[in-house]
Amino acid sequence: MGRDSSIIRIIGPENYQRLRSLKCLVVGAGGIGSELLKDCILMGFGEIHIVDLDTIDLSNLNRQFLFRQRDVKQAKATTAVKAVKHFSNSKLVPHQGNVMDTTRFPLHWFDQFDIFLNGLDNLAARRYVNKISQFLKKPLVESGTSGFDGHIQPIIPGETECFDCTKKETPKTFPVCTIRSTPSQPIHCIVWAKNFLFNQLFTSDHSAPTGENDDWGTNDKKEIERIKQETNELNSLQQIIRRQDKSHISDILIKLFNKDIKKLLQLDNLWKARAKPTPLHEKLIENATAKKHPSLNVSWPIEEQVCQFVTVTQRLMERIVDENHNIEFDKDDPDTLLFVATAANIRSHVFGIPIKTVFDIKQIAGNIIPAIATTNAIVAGLSTLTALRVLNLLPYAPVKAATDINMAFTARASNLSKDRYLSNPKLARPNCNCAVCVKVERGVINITPKGLSELTVGDLVNLLREKYQYPNEISLLDTSDQRLLVDYDFEDLLHRTLSQINLRDGSVLLFSDEEGDENSMYRKPLELYLNVTSGCERQIKLPDLQVPLLKSTEQEETKQEDSSKADANSENTAGVVILDDEEESTEDKATGKRLRSLSEDNSLHAKRAKLSYSAIEDEDVIEIE
Repeated sequence: MGRDSSIIRIIGPENYQRLRSLKCLVVGAGGIGSELLKDCILMGFGEIHIVDLDTIDLSNLNRQFLFRQRDVKQAKATTAVKAVKHFSNSKLVPHQGNVMDTTRFPLHWFDQFDIFLNGLDNLAARRYVNKISQFLKKPLVESGTSGFDGHIQPIIPGETECFDCTKKETPKTFPVCTIRSTPSQPIHCIVWAKNFLFNQLFTSDHSAPTGENDDWGTNDKKEIERIKQETNELNSLQQIIRRQDKSHISDILIKLFNKDIKKLLQLDNLWKARAKPTPLHEKLIENATAKKHPSLNVSWPIEEQVCQFVTVTQRLMERIVDENHNIEFDKDDPDTLLFVATAANIRSHVFGIPIKTVFDIKQIAGNIIPAIATTNAIVAGLSTLTALRVLNLLPYAPVKAATDINMAFTARASNLSKDRYLSNPKLARPNCNCAVCVKVERGVINITPKGLSELTVGDLVNLLREKYQYPNEISLLDTSDQRLLVDYDFEDLLHRTLSQINLRDGSVLLFSDEEGDENSMYRKPLELYLNVTSGCERQIKLPDLQVPLLKSTEQEETKQEDSSKADANSENTAGVVILDDEEESTEDKATGKRLRSLSEDNSLHAKRAKLSYSAIEDEDVIEIE
């Protein structure tokens, strides 16, 4: 009762009753998400749903305060709810799943909430929730932390900048040949050891690029052929592991670090501008014996690395039958970590690359960015307090315009002020060049299952033309996989039904004017979410939208941005996508730059803010396509 009375004093009895009737969605149950859940309960939201795909790792426990060691491997969302329900007056609903799963979480599911609070650790999910917010015109409070840094950004669709209004740092990509043939950094060797070698030897999934169109990063046919041959030869090494033949571990070492390196040296083109690798000396391999490993915080000499490789390979051999010939890498599994660390360090030695400690390799291979529990708590607290302003529940600070609301940055996440820990500039209007919230009109098509199976693509195109006054020459794109459905010179699918071309609940269509009028004016592109519902009176109901005309230059800019965005989001199954650990996250802080006008009351000049919108809250550092 004391807790409620404190909140009532702050927001008033009427607003408190309104708060008790509101539903909020917390996306993510990690470091920030745990804090958000606690704060939303203490605030008094009537109903709180929390979504998270992950299970709890041992390394989460230092900052995700709702979890204990007994909870390791349990679902984060359900465990978090169990931990807080004893002090909650709110209805709590956990969901273990991917928030981007349109089958599990269709658009109408999101529509039940009054506000979204993000505590996510990756750009793809953040962009997705941002788009859902834009489709439904529901407010979103975005947040992120990286070490001692953090930020929050309230997003009011149509009135303030969205998540995609500022550019995000694109991940570095390394072609196959860099990882497999010409490593030059420790990260290259770690990725080779973890995602190639370990998977080839100890798991059932041996996916590797083999197609003619794969990004090998080279046109050298001899090098590509060598990589393919090397992959096939590893099958014989896997048989050594499966037979648990410890006497032949030396054969694995000789193959990987001596014979394969000698074959590489025969490709003269690779070494014209690079230092040549040095094959591992066979005497080192012959003298290697199993032994206890020393401290993980020091760099071992190469002799020790080889001995530890032998030791840990023996232990993994003993485990493989019990684990059904499928051992998964886990940074908290001492054996899998030591195998990756020693294999990466031996490869580094061969290529003249500095050797890392096992502890350092755990941070990189385990996708760990240092996370600070206090920063998470501060940022989550700011998010929930700002949610009260977004929902206009603070009588002493009424929101007359969305741009009256503040965002917040820690001192090192912006250069607005170095004299205080937090800076809180006002929200800005949407970026006029944003392809997500400005360059398209957005709406939801409600369609029945019968409509999906009976209406043709031609029917849909005609309905869209007629309602929004588009010309004859249009294009229709399924943005989920960048699939062209209709164009002025492609009409093969017009007579197919929507279900026949695999459109379904959650499909997003981009409808564009390709013709324009006599004044070179074009209809603004339409992005339409397909919401399949049996509650629709007609087979299909198009949204009521006013679609303006644009000048031809604006139309071309929009197309270019959509095209570049499609390229950036397209799947590259051959390459390796890597965000480095601490070093990369420091660069990440300088990603989105913009000029802001601060409040006249504090008489400060406009300053450039550096926003870390892609600040990584949890452990999403290395991604392998």
